[in-house]
Amino acid sequence: MYKQYKRLASIPLPIDVTEKKDQLRELLVSRCSYREFSGKPISTKQLSNLLYYSAGLVRPDRRPYPFAGKWPSLEIYLWIRKGGDIKRGVYHYDPATHSLEVLLQPVVIEDAQDIWMGQEWQMKAAIIGFVTAVYVPIMSRYGPWGAPFPLIEAGHFMQNVYLLCPPLGLGCCSIGRFRESEVIRFLDLDPHEEYPVYYFALESL
Repeated sequence: MYKQYKRLASIPLPIDVTEKKDQLRELLVSRCSYREFSGKPISTKQLSNLLYYSAGLVRPDRRPYPFAGKWPSLEIYLWIRKGGDIKRGVYHYDPATHSLEVLLQPVVIEDAQDIWMGQEWQMKAAIIGFVTAVYVPIMSRYGPWGAPFPLIEAGHFMQNVYLLCPPLGLGCCSIGRFRESEVIRFLDLDPHEEYPVYYFALESL
């Protein structure tokens, strides 16, 4: 469904289809959500490139997506469920050192069983990603106007992930919802300072 003003005049816009190859345009057109997960592990090299070019410090104090002011608000956690080069466990991505910090190893399945809300396909993925927002700096600077900023930032980050996955040989899919209270417990977050805003599934193709 698309909103249209049928009763009003409209101006048709041309689509520039050229013979010259444009990788970005090809990636945008072919972007898709992958749901045929089988648990194929992701290599360290694949994961490193994905994290660096989607959320790393590609320039001093600059990430590859826009954020409000000088305060990027996102934190990225990975639950590696099917380990390859990296053991199974829960990790936090540190962009300052481009490294994974070990939070929990191994994961007792009972500790995470209550986060799911149906959609069995996501339970087969090699990696589940959790994106959280640290609201305190943003709200201190912008007040109530800053509330949407981390959500916008998360959308920018996830578009990077979607565009990077195909050339890296990865499949990804956004996840609509988990039980937030269980995610907070699972990641040991303080919900007054940091709150889950986005989830995604990953694996190697």
